Amino acid sequence: MDEGQKEQLLIRVDERIKNIYNRMDKFETLFTNHLHHHELWENDIKNQLHRWLALVVAAAGGAGAMGMM
Repeated sequence: MDEGQKEQLLIRVDERIKNIYNRMDKFETLFTNHLHHHELWENDIKNQLHRWLALVVAAAGGAGAMGMM
């Protein structure tokens, strides 16, 4: 292998490494955004569950108060 071929091979290897690194960086960003989305989704579900439970407790309390009259 002469010097020109070695240089071309090194350039191609370097480009492949850069592509792999860039893809990994994009994947990390994508994964971070995906985790953030799940955190928002879980917080939204918890918030809705608390509201529904409060509504059920209020309705049960109101029905109990009406039954006491």
